[in-house]
Amino acid sequence: MRDARIEDMARKLQDRLLEHEPNHLRLLVRIMRELAHGRPLTAEQVDHFIAELGIAAHAAHQCLREVTERDARGQIVGALGLSLQEHPHRMSVNGVALSAWCAADTFFLPAILRQTTTIESSSPVSGQPIRLWVSPERVEEVSPAGAVVSLVLVDPSREQMASVEAIWSAFCRHSHFFATRDEAERWAIGTGRDDIAILSVDEGFAWQRPVWSEVLLAAAAA
Repeated sequence: MRDARIEDMARKLQDRLLEHEPNHLRLLVRIMRELAHGRPLTAEQVDHFIAELGIAAHAAHQCLREVTERDARGQIVGALGLSLQEHPHRMSVNGVALSAWCAADTFFLPAILRQTTTIESSSPVSGQPIRLWVSPERVEEVSPAGAVVSLVLVDPSREQMASVEAIWSAFCRHSHFFATRDEAERWAIGTGRDDIAILSVDEGFAWQRPVWSEVLLAAAAA
């Protein structure tokens, strides 16, 4: 993984996430870990978390509006990549069925949740299933062994991360697992874009790890 654009995007994504106040990052991590129990979070629960952290409610809710997925009742059902709703990348954490917005999200969520996670996805080209076992420290196993992940190399600007829908459009619709590099490259050509990178599963994990390590450090320091 020597493409300078990939490393540049990692730095920019890290910077963009660290624009959030440490206490807001701590709140997000708390919400994500609560969602991993498999239940939506009510407004009352979120207000309780905010009060416990002693942070300004208005600013905290503004941060959450940018990065959380809601159901028809306004409950939080997803946050920053993790979801209780149906998305193509299915996850199991301690027997709880969850999903991820992007294929690449599955590499950092185990570290956020502090749990080894089973991931199942399907190639958008062949439909072949891809299965991974990812711990907070590494990709433990992947099947098939030659599976790869796609990544779109766009500048993670404030506008592209201003809402869940913007994140999905700018990033998640371009991040998939593929059974082989060949089918991933054929898919990338078919998009007509020149900013799609194809990484091995280990490379994808290595790309995400420093970004989220810094986010967790910032949240822990709050």
